[in-house]
Amino acid sequence: MRPRHRPPPPASAQVVTSIARAGIMWGVADQHASPEPGSKDLPEKARPADVVNAEVVEEVTAPAPAGPPRPADDEEFRQYQQFLQFQKFREWQESQGGDVAVRPPSSPAEAPEKPWWKKALGLLRSKLVRRLVYLLVVLLLLNWAYDHYFGSGDSGSDSSGSGQPPVRPVPQKAPTPEDALYDLHNLLRGDDPAQACGLFDAAGQNGFAVGHQAPDCATAARQVHDQITDGSAYANPKPGPDAVVVNGPEAVVHGCRVQVRGGPQLGSLKLTRQPDGGWAISGYAFQSSTCR
Repeated sequence: MRPRHRPPPPASAQVVTSIARAGIMWGVADQHASPEPGSKDLPEKARPADVVNAEVVEEVTAPAPAGPPRPADDEEFRQYQQFLQFQKFREWQESQGGDVAVRPPSSPAEAPEKPWWKKALGLLRSKLVRRLVYLLVVLLLLNWAYDHYFGSGDSGSDSSGSGQPPVRPVPQKAPTPEDALYDLHNLLRGDDPAQACGLFDAAGQNGFAVGHQAPDCATAARQVHDQITDGSAYANPKPGPDAVVVNGPEAVVHGCRVQVRGGPQLGSLKLTRQPDGGWAISGYAFQSSTCR
């Protein structure tokens, strides 16, 4: 195989090679030697490389994210914050996959109603209401005083208010002679005056019929009832201090010493104690040794 011969390098290449070798040798020289000033052998000061087609780019700072502008007015800013919260709430609703009912703001609890007695006390602040209350109290006191002293009230209130025993509507033997007197007047003014005959025994019923010129006790009782003009006053006779005289098992009620209003005056009553302890009217007469 024939060896290939390389062509000789051109003259320009040889010149470049010589220059390169000289530069290398110069660089190996003593770098610590101080060159003399003005020496021609000093290398030229290194110059910065020429910038060809360079473009100057200024440093650009990324702008900060702009926040929401703060309204000048505090009320508008508060409304804006509420709007942002509502937007976040709506986004949360959508992320949950459905609408969530928004609970309306609860209204303030109503004040508890005042009790009735406080309302009543509030009415007393009015002068007109106070005057009406005073007038009502005065009328009640006058009515009580009139019934107590003049006996114009009903039988129940007068007998209890004056300290007298209550009048029994059912005929029975009276426990005392005074009770017999009250029961007789009360039953005679009632709707069925014949019930008064239950207070008499047989002799007493006969004497009551004869005294009022009637065929029997019931007829005499109805005759007395027809003469009564004020039943309430008649049912409450007022015996005097010496009207009732008790002598052992017998007693006498003097009719002339008993004050009666609203009806006819009755005669004197003779009463006898019964075995059961009650008192029955055993005699009746308009004339007596005391009442003449």
